[in-house]
Amino acid sequence: MEPKILTIPMFPLNTVVLPGETKVLHIFEERYQELIVDCLKNMANFGIPYIKNNVISEYGMEVKIKRIVKTYENGELDIEVTGVAPFKILQFKKILKPKLYGAASIQEYEDDMTSIRYKMFRSLKKYIKAAKQKEIPVETFTNVSVYNVAILLDLTNEEKLQLIAFPELKQKEDFLIAKLKLFMHMLKSEQQLKGKFWMN
Repeated sequence: MEPKILTIPMFPLNTVVLPGETKVLHIFEERYQELIVDCLKNMANFGIPYIKNNVISEYGMEVKIKRIVKTYENGELDIEVTGVAPFKILQFKKILKPKLYGAASIQEYEDDMTSIRYKMFRSLKKYIKAAKQKEIPVETFTNVSVYNVAILLDLTNEEKLQLIAFPELKQKEDFLIAKLKLFMHMLKSEQQLKGKFWMN
């Protein structure tokens, strides 16, 4: 599928949200309160580019507001958002006058990430069996996306960013398969340590 180019409001954060992942955000700055009000009024989404040490990454995630969790007397609010689609920033404008918040032109991809290969499926099945200590029915893996797997693995922000930056599905899968193998090794080591502990 061809990438689409659009302009959306931006809320830089030190967090990476994956497609389908849900997070609760506390909105306390006036400019971002304005952004949320505008998005709610226009039923619009906004972008969360990853920021660390005041440096904004060129990659991020478009999110939609699911609900307002809590409002405060001083105008602050807690909102629940869900990741929609990853993007690459083409041009970033810190302030989009007359608004207080910024916006960016982005290149967004909506490729189907649900058709994981057998190699990925096999690695995931082994990992879940080792972690849960039980066999998982095959039907459990119907319509599983690479992002479902990533959410399951509870990756760091940097790892999530690396994942969404890969342009090809195969690259994303290979990255996650390597992570699954690492976590499997860690699980086995942990189980062996527990076994030695009980034997002593």
